[in-house]
Amino acid sequence: MARHPKLEKITEILRNGQDFQINRAQYIEYTGVDIPQDRYYTERKSSVAKRAKEYGYEIHVIPETLVFTKKSE
Repeated sequence: MARHPKLEKITEILRNGQDFQINRAQYIEYTGVDIPQDRYYTERKSSVAKRAKEYGYEIHVIPETLVFTKKSE
């Protein structure tokens, strides 16, 4: 059974409204699970991508790192 990420710590960071990035080790520490393997899924369909979108962010995957950027409207 797949485990779901705990997004509380990432949500706290998203609330700050600043661009940021986290590496794989930080993601595991914050969420309790590893970064999804599929880049497209991670950037667009994953739980963390959906949460980021709620706060006006996009995610870009750079190997072993997630970069969160605030979308300009």
